Amino acid sequence: MTPEERRDFLNANRFCVVAYSRSSGPPALSPVYYVMDGEDLLISTQAGRAKTKALQRDPNVSVCVLAEQHPSPRYLTIYGTAKIEHEGAVDLMMRIGGAMSGAEVPQALRPAIEQRARDEQRVVLRVTPRSYIP
Repeated sequence: MTPEERRDFLNANRFCVVAYSRSSGPPALSPVYYVMDGEDLLISTQAGRAKTKALQRDPNVSVCVLAEQHPSPRYLTIYGTAKIEHEGAVDLMMRIGGAMSGAEVPQALRPAIEQRARDEQRVVLRVTPRSYIP
């Protein structure tokens, strides 16, 4: 997969499975929606979630992005580093809501999303790729 094909694939899809190391036992998997920010994947999560705590302890992460066009079994595995960001959670929730629904989230809904971000203690999980396996 060329860098351009990879970029197109990542921008055309929105669903992935994040794998991370737990403090004991096998790796954990978490299915989530994402959006792109340059080469980075952005994922909305809660500060108190196991994945957030685990990735603060060990930022190594694997992400499997799944193609949404059926019956294609295409996917792309990303090995990277995760960083938890406390700014930008509302903007990310708006973008991911748009990706999930296929339409931009109306600005009129922003106050409700801001409240939800506060109530759920939302943070941004930024995954910076180190390598890819098509």
